[in-house]
This record gives sequence, structure tokens and C-alpha cells, in this order.
Amino acid sequence: MESNEIGLGTKIAVFIAAVIAWSHDAVGLTITNFLATPIMNEFHVGTADMGFVFSAQYISAIFGAIIFGELADRIGRRLALVLAVTFEAVSTALTALANSFLVLAALRIISGLGVSWGIGYALISEELGHRRRGLYGGLLQGTFILGYIISAITTKFVYPHYGWRAAYLIALYPIPIILPLMKFVPESTVWSKSKELEEEKATDKEKSRVKVLLKGPFLKLTLIATITFWAAEAAYHSVVDWAPTMVHVVFKYSVANASVLVMEIALLAIPVLIIIGAASDYIGRRLAFSLSALTGMTASLLVWYFTIVTFNPSKAITALFIVPFGFGSHALFGIWLSEIYPTSIRATATGFVFSVARGLALGGFIVGLLTQKAGVPLVTSMMLTASFLFALMSIFAWLLPETKGKVILAEPEIGGV
Repeated sequence: MESNEIGLGTKIAVFIAAVIAWSHDAVGLTITNFLATPIMNEFHVGTADMGFVFSAQYISAIFGAIIFGELADRIGRRLALVLAVTFEAVSTALTALANSFLVLAALRIISGLGVSWGIGYALISEELGHRRRGLYGGLLQGTFILGYIISAITTKFVYPHYGWRAAYLIALYPIPIILPLMKFVPESTVWSKSKELEEEKATDKEKSRVKVLLKGPFLKLTLIATITFWAAEAAYHSVVDWAPTMVHVVFKYSVANASVLVMEIALLAIPVLIIIGAASDYIGRRLAFSLSALTGMTASLLVWYFTIVTFNPSKAITALFIVPFGFGSHALFGIWLSEIYPTSIRATATGFVFSVARGLALGGFIVGLLTQKAGVPLVTSMMLTASFLFALMSIFAWLLPETKGKVILAEPEIGGV
């Protein structure tokens, strides 16, 4: 029997806590994108320097996933979530005090360590039950856009009056919310029971969780999961990073109108994430993930065809609106990983695999390289790269175990599958 029988009010509090953590991750990772121009102007640096900061945040998140994932698996989901969110909030807000670009870059890299994504998914996977876990995952993943919107609104209303430094202070908003909320968020019952069993059986509790992921029976599983989700992230960046430029240059939209169109496409991803997540509760994680990827692949090929083979802007734009169905697979990242790995390493594994996949997702860089160095047309670089990655996703998904409807229980061991 599943051990997480909690009331509706408590379930809502748990979900809100995970939403605050994940949406705040989005603020920390995107606020600098909106403020890049005034920062570059003040410190007299170029796009290469700024691009380094963008990428370095994601790379540092890999190490943050290890640090805070280990904490969550050792001291509990609840406290680790608060520590991760607080760390990221404070380090992001401190960026306002940067007196040089080097200091700013250092603070952005440090802020990237504050990873709470894996902790939030471990918590909701253990506490919200197994029947609608895919739906919960899709809903939670979709709230990333909330952080993006917070960054955009802050830039629009705070920056013009108070400057880019003041805009970074928005990062403190979770602290007065999440601390009182924790009164209503219990520690994961599954984790608590697992910890009790661990103590009773005197298992190897001092063993590093991330080392467990990279050897023995978990090594193959971790490699397959990382490649699968890396392909998904790289496909996303192959399209999204260059979409505004493509729409502007190829289809002759103004910069402003191109941005609006891409924002509309991004917003479409929210219901898509919910649909794919909910569908996986019925047809399974592998099939839902694969169908999502194949839809994205087909749409990408159609964009390429209606742009390069036969130039038909209206049909190409229509196909571009279908591409986000390929990103619906992202709804399953946290939930699927939480079901694959045991309780004793769940937070570490979930955060580590996702952060490595996201940190090494160089789709945007690959597209830029093909276009600039090899002379490949931008649309071809974008859409054929994305199509290949979507195909790779759909294949590797079938190498992961099917976990639909899995009841998550406590386990005392951190070795063995």
C-alpha cells in the first residue's frame, strides 16, 4: 500500500512548494537574459562574454544538483527544498551589488548551484500518489513559464525606473512565501520511512549518492536516461534559441512581431505539457514520450520543407506552432526519473540527470556553428538538427523502464536496482 495518504490541503501545499521552487529556478536562469544589454553596456563587454554567463549558469547547476540532491536524500526533502530556494534567492539578489563583470559572472555561476528541481519532483512523486503522477509532472513543468513571465514583467516595470541592479532583487520573493508555507508541508513519508529502515539496517548511508549513479547496476540506466533527456533539451534549444531570428530573417517579421510570435508558441507549450503528462498516466511514459518526440520531428521537417523545398510561409508558420508538441516530452522528466530511481537516491538522481542533460544541451550552439562555419542555411541547421534529436529521443525512450502507475515505497538500500 502506498504510504503517502495525506489530505487535499496538504497535497496542495506540497504542490505549491514545488511550483515556487521550479518557477524561481526560471527567474534565476532567465532574468539575466532580459537584462543582458544594460549589463553589457555598463561593463563594456560583448556578446561572447554574456553568452559565457548564460551557459555557465547551466553548467554550475550540475554541481548544484549533486550538492542539494545529496542533502535532500540525507536530511529530507522539506529542509533541502527551503535551503536550495533560499540559497538561489540570496545569491541572485546579491548580483545587484556586482561592481565588475567578473563579480557578476561569479555570482551568476554561484546562483546556478541552487538547484531545487529534483527535490521538488521527488517530493511530489512521493506525496501526491501514483494515479495522476504524470498530470502533476506536466502541471509542474509548465510553471517554468511563470518564472519567465516574472523576469519579463520585472524588466518591463522595474528596470526603466530603478535600473538593472534593482531588477535582481525580485529573486527574494519566494522567501516570505515558502517559509510560512513549510508549516503546511510535511516531510515526505516515503523518505522518512526509508531513513528509518536505513538506520535500522545500518546500510552504507555515508556512501555518496552520485557515485552510486555512476557505477554498478545504475550506470547503464543513468547513461541512457541522460542521453534521452539530453536529446530532448538539445532539440528544444535547437529550435527555441534561434526561432526569433529565423522568423525575423526568413519570414521578414519585424523584431517585435517575431518576439510576439515566438512567445505565443512558447505559451502553447503549457497545455501541451499538461496533455502529454496526463496521457502518460494512461498510455505509459515511453509511448507518450515517443509520440511527443515523433510529433516534434514531423513538425520540424514540415517547417524545413515549406521553407527550403517549397517556400510557403503560412504553412511553415503553422508547422512551427506544432513543434511545441515535441517539447511536451519535458513533462515526463521529473516524474519518470523519480519513478525509475529508489527513494534513497531519488532527489540526487533526478536533479543530476536533468542538470547534466540541460547543462550539456548545446543545440543552439550547434545550429549557430553549422550556420556560421559550414554555411548551412539557418532553417536547415535548426530543423534538421532538431529532427535528428527528436528521433534520438523517441528511440532511447524505449530503453528506459516503463513505470506508469508505479507505487513508490521506502527502500533502505542505496545500491541495487
